[in-house]
Amino acid sequence: MLNSTVHSPNNWIMAFDFGESRIGSAVGNTLLKIPHPLLTISGHNKFEKFAKIGKLIDEWRPILLIVGMPSNKENKELFIQSIIRFSNRLKNNFKLPLNFVNEDYTSQEAGNLLKEQNIYGKAQKDKLDSLAACGILQTYFSSI
Repeated sequence: MLNSTVHSPNNWIMAFDFGESRIGSAVGNTLLKIPHPLLTISGHNKFEKFAKIGKLIDEWRPILLIVGMPSNKENKELFIQSIIRFSNRLKNNFKLPLNFVNEDYTSQEAGNLLKEQNIYGKAQKDKLDSLAACGILQTYFSSI
């Protein structure tokens, strides 16, 4: 994890890989455009999860939030509605601009990276979502 004392103001972007039980998070600097995994956020309810997200936002002070959205919408209507509700809560709670980015295959790519490092099972589960958030953020950086 990056040292919080070197955070420059106004140049961090935070990305989220939303899931019903876990939310991956990553951050990247707009100058270097290199995503870094943060936490996989879990909790028993949305209030716990948003409290953890709030701590990350307070620490990193991002100028923009990115949320992964699947491009293939077939058979994913309920999940997409959940992503939209999550995104609306982010915007309303933290008053930051928010963009959606294609998240297709980010979890699969993150899983492949972990397997290459011989990380499996629970150890993989704890890292997968934050690495998927890195993939989402990298997609955003590649588009700007």
